[in-house]
Amino acid sequence: MKSLRSAVSALAAFAVAFGSAAALQVSVEVVASRRGFRPGTVELRRGESVRLALSTADVEHCFALDAFRVEKRIVPGRTTFVEITPDRTGSFPFHCCLEPGNESLHGRLVVTE
Repeated sequence: MKSLRSAVSALAAFAVAFGSAAALQVSVEVVASRRGFRPGTVELRRGESVRLALSTADVEHCFALDAFRVEKRIVPGRTTFVEITPDRTGSFPFHCCLEPGNESLHGRLVVTE
């Protein structure tokens, strides 16, 4: 994930240098399946906006990130987008609310300074 952070920092520096910081948007692809979320951990920095591109590799799932009041359905054949700008640091769990007993369908959003 360090490479993702490096890329985000480089893009942010470029956008600020050329006056288009508002146009900058980082995108992270998250794929849900009965085997779990890929990636299982998403690392961000506080205050940096990210667009999660949620998709499924098999059946309908849900992406729930309770700490940021996010709950989105993920249906086969369509990408669902969620925009998040974390306002605090910490480790925040996310899960599939359609299969609460499936322990593999849990992940973490890790937000650093």
